[in-house]
Amino acid sequence: MSQSNCDLDRAVYLLWHTDSHGDEKLIGVYETEEQATSAITRIKDKPGFSNPGGDFEIAKYELNRDYWSEGFARREGFSLPHWFRPARDSKQ
Repeated sequence: MSQSNCDLDRAVYLLWHTDSHGDEKLIGVYETEEQATSAITRIKDKPGFSNPGGDFEIAKYELNRDYWSEGFARREGFSLPHWFRPARDSKQ
């Protein structure tokens, strides 16, 4: 079954917040970048989100596409994409 061009052009926008401790929270998934930006405006003054050192990020994800398709490796508590792994990890 082939994908239509319409499916290939569709994307969603994930809004993330990372606090000063490095804890990441998925705030929501939106149809447009403008909607994600509006969500930041709505919550940026709420407890936890307004603390110093926090940051918001909007990430665009295309629908019907595989991410992390090359696998991943753990390094110092973080998951790294396969393409980012140092050469010495190639046997893991």
